[in-house]
Amino acid sequence: TGHHGTTAGCLDMLGLCLKENRYSRALDLGTGSGVLAIAVARSLPARILATDIDPVAVDVARQNCRLNGVASRIRCETAPGFAHRAFREEGPFDLVIANILAGPLQALARDLAANCAPGATVILSGLLPHQRARIVATYRLHGLDFVKAHIRDNWLVLVLRKRG
Repeated sequence: TGHHGTTAGCLDMLGLCLKENRYSRALDLGTGSGVLAIAVARSLPARILATDIDPVAVDVARQNCRLNGVASRIRCETAPGFAHRAFREEGPFDLVIANILAGPLQALARDLAANCAPGATVILSGLLPHQRARIVATYRLHGLDFVKAHIRDNWLVLVLRKRG
């Protein structure tokens, strides 16, 4: 729905990033209901890949994309990791939004960074404020630099940029 602090925080930061940049290939990693992918589609003429490990969530996201009239630009896939062919076919991405938890975000850092175009914007959420330093340090090791932080309802949202 976009009301949870992590989702609302991602939407806040997406709005700020859209004022500064235009994107053509976006990834919503851990799409859930698809609300973030739909927000990107409503804001940009970008091609979007929306993935989740849960096939039920992917079915819900597909249905929500259809209901919002953006299904032709959002590819929804069940993908347990970056080995899925959709990442090769749709990437590299110049915008990535990942609203999942700190553990998976840390584990996926290398692969997420490898799927980003140089200069890509990465919005990470599902984080608690005390996890900031660890996540920023992990992503810095993989070529993503800290740009901004935002707290919404005690949830942290980070904006990073891929070097290059």
